[in-house]
Amino acid sequence: MQMAPCYTSCMAENPVEKYLIFAVRDKRYAVPSKIISEVTVLEKVFPLPLVPSYVRGIINRYSVPHALIDTGFLLFKEPLDARKVIVLKEEVDKLALLIDDVTDIADLPPEKLIRTEPEEETISGSISAFFEWKGDHVFCLDTGELINRIKQDFEQQQT
Repeated sequence: MQMAPCYTSCMAENPVEKYLIFAVRDKRYAVPSKIISEVTVLEKVFPLPLVPSYVRGIINRYSVPHALIDTGFLLFKEPLDARKVIVLKEEVDKLALLIDDVTDIADLPPEKLIRTEPEEETISGSISAFFEWKGDHVFCLDTGELINRIKQDFEQQQT
């Protein structure tokens, strides 16, 4: 009797993580694919009052509202004229990131990530690492840090 190969032990020896690589203003960014619910085309945005300027409003995904974050404004202080959205899983938070385009999917072992020291007072503090991919630097967004920053901005906006 022939047995199937053991994928769990192989994965433990050489763990890799999938990253979705996307473009914002001709720069490459990535987030782990395990936190992504879907990538979709931007439809109707419902504006919200009293929110940070990088929050475009709310989008509806399967009857669940998600705050739409304009990554161009967040990272570069210039709004994006884009139509693609990365919707994060609800377990992460109810956020969607407006992006220019999806460019690739990368399978990366942990040793390929080069950790960075976050800058506390800027949004670049949400960049936790980078890696080389097809001749480009790709910056990894630390979504946990990004969400904390957004929550702080919401609280400050409300006061």
